[in-house]
Amino acid sequence: MLALIFILLVNTDVFLLPNDAVEIKIWRQEDLSGWYSVDADTSINIPLLGNISIKDIPIDSLHQLLVNKFENYYTDIFVDINFYYRINIFGEVKTPGYYYIKSEDNLINLLAQAGGPTARGNLGNIKILNLGTEKRMNLEKILKSGSNLDLLELRPGDVVIVARRFMPALQEWSVLLTLGTLVLQIYIATK
Repeated sequence: MLALIFILLVNTDVFLLPNDAVEIKIWRQEDLSGWYSVDADTSINIPLLGNISIKDIPIDSLHQLLVNKFENYYTDIFVDINFYYRINIFGEVKTPGYYYIKSEDNLINLLAQAGGPTARGNLGNIKILNLGTEKRMNLEKILKSGSNLDLLELRPGDVVIVARRFMPALQEWSVLLTLGTLVLQIYIATK
């Protein structure tokens, strides 16, 4: 049991999932350069190379695999490869939805793409869900302290939820209760 836990802790490989993407830029080969989405069967279809299964291939190894495959066709080739994760962000952000972020980007980059938090957004209460796991973080505290920045890293399949501040929600309810009371008073007065 202890060995299994150790293996899970040591295995920090990152794998691309369906709907993630690979951006390939090849110097002087615009026809082969482009943005390629990972298909539902965890493969990518790249001109010249064909359909490549990337299931269970960490992105570090995938980078070298793609470079090696292109080197089979071209000598003195310069290949720039970027990996993009499709991350969903919901809750109190200005533009919720899904965004593609580079593999080296983090939660701050995702929040910026989503337009930042709304006035009711609570950066002290952010949830990141991934494959049945939940991670909660206080982004305000992390940014102020400058420590635990590794908690800001995102992985393929993450779903980020920015919670609503308690007080603005309470104020909205008090406005509704006040309006409800006013309507009730008008109704009683007209009888």
